[in-house]
Amino acid sequence: MREKVFFFLGLSLIFLMSSCSATKFLVNYASGDDRKSGKMKDWVYTTELNSYRVAPLSQNWERVSIEGGDIAFYNPASDLVLTVSSLCADRDYDLQTLSDSLVVGLSKKRIKLRKDIEVDGAEGLYTEYEASLDDESFMLATVVHKSGKCDYDFSYSAGQADFKANLGKFIDFVSGFEEIWAK
Repeated sequence: MREKVFFFLGLSLIFLMSSCSATKFLVNYASGDDRKSGKMKDWVYTTELNSYRVAPLSQNWERVSIEGGDIAFYNPASDLVLTVSSLCADRDYDLQTLSDSLVVGLSKKRIKLRKDIEVDGAEGLYTEYEASLDDESFMLATVVHKSGKCDYDFSYSAGQADFKANLGKFIDFVSGFEEIWAK
């Protein structure tokens, strides 16, 4: 099963399509703004509305496209995808609402863990879900964070057997986040 899930994961990232639930979620995942044309240089992602730094990843990671989101990275050695997206608009949603909005459309979702965390020196919300899409189950971790002008969300998903083994990489990725500026 693991080989099947990760074969589809890699294939979907290349072709932006897959039959794997976790991959479908990540490939179509976005915080709601698909009009961005951001650029990434030296682990800094910049759009017209904001600029932020993410934690540098090892050479094993490849940047991949993600519909409507900011950036996504895939590590074929670990079969892992990490994403971060931002939305800089005049919205005033609480962190729980932002977190819950990320999983709209997933069936049989169940919160396994939800806790406050610190992101870039401010409040964030970490949530782990057990979910399914197209009758395939997977685990999903999300972090949402609000700065003064932008909302940021991060995600990581994997099969249930591999989720905990790679969760630390996601936590390190989120911990390395820093907003540089936002309009």
